[in-house]
Amino acid sequence: MSEFDVTIAIINYNTKDLLKTCINTVLRTPPLVAYNILVIDNCSVDGSADMMKRDFPFIHLLENAGNLGYAAAANQALRTSKAKYVLVLNTDVEIDRDAIDILVEHADHHEDLGVAGPRLLNTDGSIQMSGRRFPSFVDASIHAFLGTIWPKNKFSARYRMVDWDRSEDTLVDWVSGAAMLVRRSAAEEVGFFDDGYFMYVEDMDLCYRLWREGWKVYFCPDAKMVHHIAQTSSQASAKMIVEFQKSLYRFFDKTYSDTNKRWLKPLVAGGLVVRAGGLLAWDWYCRQRSGVVPALPAPERDDESRAHELLLPPEPDDAQQTDSDPVER
Repeated sequence: MSEFDVTIAIINYNTKDLLKTCINTVLRTPPLVAYNILVIDNCSVDGSADMMKRDFPFIHLLENAGNLGYAAAANQALRTSKAKYVLVLNTDVEIDRDAIDILVEHADHHEDLGVAGPRLLNTDGSIQMSGRRFPSFVDASIHAFLGTIWPKNKFSARYRMVDWDRSEDTLVDWVSGAAMLVRRSAAEEVGFFDDGYFMYVEDMDLCYRLWREGWKVYFCPDAKMVHHIAQTSSQASAKMIVEFQKSLYRFFDKTYSDTNKRWLKPLVAGGLVVRAGGLLAWDWYCRQRSGVVPALPAPERDDESRAHELLLPPEPDDAQQTDSDPVER
């Protein structure tokens, strides 16, 4: 039996200052449960490893020889840890007092829990839209066209669950990978994260496969964390835009290869290419005009820039909805 209840796994790539702040939020008010901290560094060149060795020599640092991506790094934590749970974190997350204890206690009381997500707050204290549905065909399609120009349309609102104030414990389809507590045995059962995703969608993919195998995903609002959104992905927004479209297509391909929707692959691929082209053009234009990060940045882990509008995934049989408005199939 492990001496630790939870491994706090922080995945870093060239965000030295954010990493230091994230670690300090844990150490300032450490959880009551037995824990250890593991930092996985994806070959940063900003001095992150040197900072860790100088300021936190007591924390286990795993240094990768290259940037393996978010999912592969998270899998290193899940495979290395001997704890019952692994809390997978972005470096741009600050942990509130008691948040880890609340998540672990919730998981201990729900043996069917595969993943638990905290309430994520923006820097200004407003609520991020973590904890969502798997989008239906109708909602996802219309969200793709209207989500940017009319974000309050009922299809986007239903997918993002904007009518829910995220104040009660409940089951959700998936939670953001910026901060998720994973039951290690459940992740092992479904083959861990799919490290074919370099970044983005790996969180939804894992939750989707957990639901398929009978595990559940819980939202725990009493566990609060601040997520300074997109700090880890805005470093190279053009690359992230491309990686995001690749992740979207991978999920569609995995989900529909054995269904009649496989014939939609060329249409989905074409749509993603057009979408990526538009985002890249906007990114270039804004940089040329102002020399700053554009108003429409790389995909964020909270909203993920209409992350799943072209995925149209079937809802796992046991997935629960949190209101009475059913999701079309």
